Formats: sequence, structure tokens, C-alpha cells
Amino acid sequence: QEMASEKAEKVGDDVPPNPLAILVVYIVLGAILSFAFGREPDGRLPDKIILELGPTIIVICGFITSYSLYDVMAVGCAKAEVHYMQKAYKDLPAKLPEKAYLAQRVQTNQVEQLPGFIVGSLSCALLVNGTAATVLALLWAIVRRLYATTYRNAIGKPLKDMGLFRFTLPAYFISNAMLMSAVVQVVRILART
Repeated sequence: QEMASEKAEKVGDDVPPNPLAILVVYIVLGAILSFAFGREPDGRLPDKIILELGPTIIVICGFITSYSLYDVMAVGCAKAEVHYMQKAYKDLPAKLPEKAYLAQRVQTNQVEQLPGFIVGSLSCALLVNGTAATVLALLWAIVRRLYATTYRNAIGKPLKDMGLFRFTLPAYFISNAMLMSAVVQVVRILART
């Protein structure tokens, strides 16, 4: 019975919090962004849209370029090191070598995170505040670059010892706060009309 209790505790430590609780936090963060930094919710777009969106677009484009240079190319390089390029598909092993596997996981995870980042950054810049969106997008990009480097260099470590949560959690909170700030701002606009 004691072993079962210890096992339950270990499983409990690996279980993420309730998604509804996380959503509430995202909405609160979005509301803070909207009310503290958002434009007057009068339904008008900013007068100088390029000035509002431009810096955020630069950050997005910079991150996507870094993704192609560091994440996509890292997969190709890791596979080339183990001579995957010279093999037919039928001759590939069922399991990638760890370096190639980690590089591919980084690349895939970056792709998984991009839609929320791009939509959140642009909608926050357009509807809430361009400067706030640029700062948050830049923070997100830095955190994701650190995540990618840490993950790729974690050869031989169990997932729980890689230290990825120190990057994934802030990245999720940043991108979802931007998304929710746009939602809160639109609700504020619709409530006034």
C-alpha cells in the first residue's frame, strides 16, 4: 500500500494542472494586458498600422528565420552525421539516434508553437498595443531559442531532467496572454457598441 501511494505521488507530480485553471490564468493575464496597455476600446484600428505591427512583424520574421537556420538545419545535420541521406527509406532504422531524434523533436515542437505565437503577436499588436506585443513576442522568441538549444543538447538525459519547463511554461504564458489580450480587447469593444 505504501508503494502504491508513492507511485501515485510520482504520477501526480507529472500530471499538468487542470486546463480550466490554466485558461483562467491566461484570461486574467490577457485582461491585464488589455486594460493596462490596450488602446481605447472604441472599435477603431490604430492610425498608423505599420508602426503598430511593424516591430512585431520584425520579431516574428526574425524568429522564423532563426527557426529555419537553427532548428530545421539541425535536423538535416544530425541525420547527415549518421548517414541517413545515403539510405533508402526501407533501410532506415525504426528508431532515430538520440541526437537526430532530439533535433527533430525541437523542430516539430517549434512548428507546434508557431500558430499561437504568430496569431497572438499580430492580434495583440493590432488590437491591443504594438509595443507590448513586440516586447512579449521578443521575450517569447528568446525563450524558445533557449528551449531549442537546451533540448538539442540534452543527449543522455531523461525528459524530466532536461530543464525544459523553465522555457516552455513562460512561452505558453506569453503567447496565450497575447491571444487572450486580443479576445478581452474585442469583448470590450463589442460591449461598448
